[in-house]
Amino acid sequence: MSAQKRIQIKRLKGKTTVDFLFDKGEVVQSKMLLLKLIKKPETGEYRSGVSVPKRLFKRAVDRNHIKRQMRIAIGKLNEQKLFEGSGMLLYKSGKKPLTEDLINEINILFDSLKKN
Repeated sequence: MSAQKRIQIKRLKGKTTVDFLFDKGEVVQSKMLLLKLIKKPETGEYRSGVSVPKRLFKRAVDRNHIKRQMRIAIGKLNEQKLFEGSGMLLYKSGKKPLTEDLINEINILFDSLKKN
């Protein structure tokens, strides 16, 4: 059997890291989501951040609920779809999503990454 290394999902932290991600990162989009990413092979981890703009959802309760749903969806991703590096997932739709819809959307987004 071949030993595959596991990719750990960790939080994206630090202002300089996030600024670098937004300045130099690639962009992948779907209907509801935008993913800014930088691939760093050999790290063995995926650093993930989620964001929901205040201008789309004024109430913090709504923004926090969507962010929680996005984190759940990232946690349910298949390990083969993850990449080593950092990614910031931004919600760009004006409607509140269902968790199942977000899971499907994130799966589609990460599938398109593997194809490229």
